Amino acid sequence: MKNILLYLSVLSLLLIASCKKYEAPSIMTISPIKGPVETLITIEGANFEDIISLNFNDGVPANFNPSYGAENAVLFRVPLDAPLGDNIITIETKGGTVTADFKVTLDAPKLTTFYPVSGEVGGTVTFLGENFFEPIEVLFFDSIAAPILFLSPDSMVVEVPEGVQKGFINIKANGGDISTNIQFFTVTNILVNDFDGGGMRADTDNWIFFGNILQTNASTAIRSSNPDPLDNNFLKLSGAGDGFLGGTLSHVWGNDFTVFPIESDLSNTLLEMDFNNNGREDSHILLALATLGGSNDYSYSQDIAEEGWNHLSIPLSRFEDLNGLQINPQEINQVKIFLVNENMSPAAIEANIDNIKFVQIN
Repeated sequence: MKNILLYLSVLSLLLIASCKKYEAPSIMTISPIKGPVETLITIEGANFEDIISLNFNDGVPANFNPSYGAENAVLFRVPLDAPLGDNIITIETKGGTVTADFKVTLDAPKLTTFYPVSGEVGGTVTFLGENFFEPIEVLFFDSIAAPILFLSPDSMVVEVPEGVQKGFINIKANGGDISTNIQFFTVTNILVNDFDGGGMRADTDNWIFFGNILQTNASTAIRSSNPDPLDNNFLKLSGAGDGFLGGTLSHVWGNDFTVFPIESDLSNTLLEMDFNNNGREDSHILLALATLGGSNDYSYSQDIAEEGWNHLSIPLSRFEDLNGLQINPQEINQVKIFLVNENMSPAAIEANIDNIKFVQIN
């Protein structure tokens, strides 16, 4: 009798289970909506307690552990062999199926550095990092697209587009977006002389030498060796003696009234150049700017003790005359470079100069 009762009880339970009504699953949220393989996805909704299968496009199964799920949620990772691009996730339960959209991407981009932080329209900017995968675009100020000149997974070179002034750069890659942590700004370069034939004072004969510099440099000032050049030629100033050794100035024969076309103010204008002391660590230069019809130079003193070629960038606001007055950038018509033996070195000192220019921040 007991066996019969037990049998009837089990049969009754089976009949009840077989008659259970399963409701179709539904989805309320999915997070995230895109990501690379092995991304953890959380789907919230209802009726997920009896999942039969969970697949990405083309029937690629995703592993999930029912113990980490519940009736109203399921957690799983993007399978390693899920296809890149738009996918449809299909969840099948005893009550039916439900689908959700998900985009499988490559890894998110990482930006290590970029340079330069300023440049002219049409110039180039280089980015170093990881995961620069197509499709990818580079936007200045989140809206101005830059032409990509070179692309590899860990580096990229773009051209500075028109319309850029100052702002962050945003990289939109296959795996996500990333922005620079400092702002890029555009500049206008006004080349004084690169000693290769380029600039407003390109003819090197228009540089006038005086003092001891006249005796030692006038005929051999433009060099292409000793030290090795940055690019082709450079200007060499050298001499021995105490204190001020003389110098050179940019000059236009027969036209002393030509000013440099600077439009920016003091705080947005720089004088830049490359320099190399060729191992003469006691070398010192005095930079001076002359103005149209002015009686005083506006000067700035610079030690050049660093080894090898170095870049010098000086805001015009640092240039003052003997009375402490500052210069009007729109009136500058000459650049002067003086060699100074400030440390009274008994040996000759030396300054090699290249790529002199005014930089106007736009």
